[in-house]
Amino acid sequence: MAKKEWGIYWSVLKNVPIILDKNTEDIKIKSQNLIEVAQDLRPVFLEEKHLLKKIFNFGEEIYYKSVWCTKQGRYIIDGIPLKESIVKRINSLENFEAFKEEVLAFQKSEEMSFVEEKILKNFVEENSIHINYLLNSREYDEEGHFIGAYPFIEEVSKKYSNRISMVSFSGGKDSTVVSHLVRKALNNQSILHIFGDTTLELPLTYRYVEKFKEENPMTPFFDEKNEENDFFEMCKEIGPPSRVKSWCCSIFKTGPMGTTLSNFDEDFLTFYGVRRKESSSRSKYPKVSKTPKIHGGMVSSPVIDWLDLDIWLYLISENISFNHSYRQGFPRVGCWMCPNNSDISQFLAKIYVSKKDSTEIRFDYADWEKFLYEFSNKVVKQFYLKKGIELSSEDLFKKVEDYVTKSKWKARQGGDGIEKSKDTIMKQKECINEKNTYILNLNREVDEEFITLFKPFGEIIISSKGTIQEMFVLNKNKEALFKIIFKEKNKEIKITLIDLKDRYLYGKITKQLNKFNTCIYCQACNSTCSFGALSVINGKYSIDEKKCVNCLNCIGKFDMGCLVASALRTKNKE
Repeated sequence: MAKKEWGIYWSVLKNVPIILDKNTEDIKIKSQNLIEVAQDLRPVFLEEKHLLKKIFNFGEEIYYKSVWCTKQGRYIIDGIPLKESIVKRINSLENFEAFKEEVLAFQKSEEMSFVEEKILKNFVEENSIHINYLLNSREYDEEGHFIGAYPFIEEVSKKYSNRISMVSFSGGKDSTVVSHLVRKALNNQSILHIFGDTTLELPLTYRYVEKFKEENPMTPFFDEKNEENDFFEMCKEIGPPSRVKSWCCSIFKTGPMGTTLSNFDEDFLTFYGVRRKESSSRSKYPKVSKTPKIHGGMVSSPVIDWLDLDIWLYLISENISFNHSYRQGFPRVGCWMCPNNSDISQFLAKIYVSKKDSTEIRFDYADWEKFLYEFSNKVVKQFYLKKGIELSSEDLFKKVEDYVTKSKWKARQGGDGIEKSKDTIMKQKECINEKNTYILNLNREVDEEFITLFKPFGEIIISSKGTIQEMFVLNKNKEALFKIIFKEKNKEIKITLIDLKDRYLYGKITKQLNKFNTCIYCQACNSTCSFGALSVINGKYSIDEKKCVNCLNCIGKFDMGCLVASALRTKNKE
């Protein structure tokens, strides 16, 4: 059967969007003169309508209109696209504090709520056939899986019945739908849920997670977060995350989850809410696959080919509680300061992420903005000093303000302006007396952890000659790969390559040295081992030799071998 190509059209009769297959519903589309309005949509709730009212100076009637928003941030009101961009309006907004007070003061009336419910009810009725197809179709997709979410979940659960089923729960709409689908399809409320608390979630996400627990007392729920590292302190040390160097996810999400799950002696089948429509990179994701992010993990997404609008259709038709951040207008929920957030998400965070209004958060947008100005001041000043230009206070302020307000920090690519970036500079030279030998000066004294970092290569044998230590690293065949000569509490080491078949061997070794130089025990490495052999806990880097299979994935996972080293690397090393 031909793959369905979904289009979103406007139902004039019900004044809501309707999802139709462009191929099989061609006659219906033409006979009713339906016009395609978007590739994807999300509903706009009363709180966001109030925001639009204030931004565009709409009248009270906006509360009673059928309003939807495209993935590109364009609004459709009663089937008619709003030509003006909201981004232009928010960028030219005057007196933000007064505007914020008016937004926060919104109170919806019973009449507004009644009309909203009627619009959503019409939306569900118009798309009842479509949602039934998404849930129950026993047709096969191109990968050979059932298209219907219910039969697919039953199928994959049966195939991997030897694994523990788990839902990766973010507090967002997609994982909320997946949670409901899995528990309903398997008729089991006791499916394990795990929530990766990045400590940077939106205030209403924390409230929603607590509400979910209260509404689902039979569902086991784990909250995981990095207790040992503080996001703001890390930003001060290695700079804020950027679109190029987004170190935060590995440290504050996948790392802590990897730590917890590696303690289980079980393999997992994780259901999550990834969708191919979300990004070009995710468009290539398979529906079922192995994952290195979760120890012993297989991951599966029952909604991988769903639209945003499909997710909302299911939530509304099943009357499922959802994160009210979406009602405020956030197109997605996650870390409120994420460098990948849109302009509108950043604008909304400035309104709603405040310690004055939310007891759930440790720091807010005002703290973040203050930090960005302080950080930008260092970066901008150093940039011009390298060029031999000393800016006046007024010029410096203007350039710093430009760097922050135009979000130029999101594009930063290294550790310029950061003191710790010097730790990535490792002096090395070839030994003129011995072939394939290198002398290196580290930034830390050699200690027990130095030796631990070479366990992934193979067996370690150490012999002593007075104060000098000679360490041989052997492969599975007991053949020497390389040796390192060092003195304890000394920074100079000498490396000799013995196995010359692997031309990348020295590069792998230097990656571990980078890790040794820059390690701040951020826990990102906890998500790099599929066998649970590696753990970073309580300021200690450990490798369990009984679990390690010497695959070297922990070395190759990050550029430069270390996430922190990669984030700190500068173009011009000393």
